[in-house]
Amino acid sequence: MRPHKVNGESDRAKLRQGRVVGVTGTMAAGKSTLGKMLEEEGWWVIESDGLVHRLYERGAEGYRKLVDALGDSILSSSKDLDRGLLAASMIRDSSVYATVNHLIHPMVRATWKSEVGESLRLHPRRNVAVIIPLLFEVGVEESFDEKVLVGCRATVSRQRLYERGLAPEAIDFWMGKQWAVEKKAQACDHVLWNEGSLALLRDQAKRLANPVRG
Repeated sequence: MRPHKVNGESDRAKLRQGRVVGVTGTMAAGKSTLGKMLEEEGWWVIESDGLVHRLYERGAEGYRKLVDALGDSILSSSKDLDRGLLAASMIRDSSVYATVNHLIHPMVRATWKSEVGESLRLHPRRNVAVIIPLLFEVGVEESFDEKVLVGCRATVSRQRLYERGLAPEAIDFWMGKQWAVEKKAQACDHVLWNEGSLALLRDQAKRLANPVRG
């Protein structure tokens, strides 16, 4: 097994049997659904979007830094961070998008690295998956033993996002920030295609979780 890349402690890595996998994918492809399926297989799953939610809670470090940088315009009447207002500001102004990424991505990265390390310390043989939609775009792919793509065609992503209530201009904006599915697929060790039934995705998840050893 390759040395564990998250903490760089090669002596402990030699004793570890668990896999540390980075999960990425196109928008609305089913990354969270795959995460739940891997949990059912006994994996520890960390969702970067969930970490962002925690950072955005009132009083959290992310909340404080964003309000300091962007002001009260991103807050609701109850002074909670309004993700809709923040997203609209990012779409209108590219400098806001850059500011949010500059402030939030390092905190998210530090948090999932810490949680991966803790999982490996407590359960060395347990596999860990970290779901990071912008895995390659933010340049953290080298932190993982394997990279997994959950993919679907762009037209399918757009339809699913539209059905979730996203406006066409928002869909264009967010999809434009990601690599195309073909480019992501070429950079990944495993590709799971999700345009069919949940049963089909579950079958792919089981094969990922329990590969046949030669």
